[in-house]
Amino acid sequence: MADDNIKGVDNDNVVKGPWKRVKVVNQARQQKLSEDMMFCDEIAETVMIPMIHNLAENDVDIKTNEFVQEVGFLNEVIKSMMYRHLGYLHPMQSFIKSMMSTKTEAIEDTYATFDHDMLEKMTKKLIEDSKEEKKEDD
Repeated sequence: MADDNIKGVDNDNVVKGPWKRVKVVNQARQQKLSEDMMFCDEIAETVMIPMIHNLAENDVDIKTNEFVQEVGFLNEVIKSMMYRHLGYLHPMQSFIKSMMSTKTEAIEDTYATFDHDMLEKMTKKLIEDSKEEKKEDD
């Protein structure tokens, strides 16, 4: 066993802690997480590809930038649903909670409502913040 006595040690050459412990990665947990994320991606793809083909067959222009953005958004919504199903968090979940509300009129009748006003407020705020950041960068 080493001697912890500091007699005779030059204090200029001693680096004092506290030291953080190295994180040990749980391989099984890491593997499960990786598999779950791949599963979510695969499910989103199996939903999105037929939808895109169906839209194209119905003369929707699938080559516009707006379409690509909208499909990307929908893809993230699907992944968000799958993440929630598997017990993971996804940033889209809090966005959806802030934009959508549900109302139950009867035991079997539940409706979702989109909050257009909230989206408009959020969008305006994001645009204002973006303009302020650009001014600060100039």
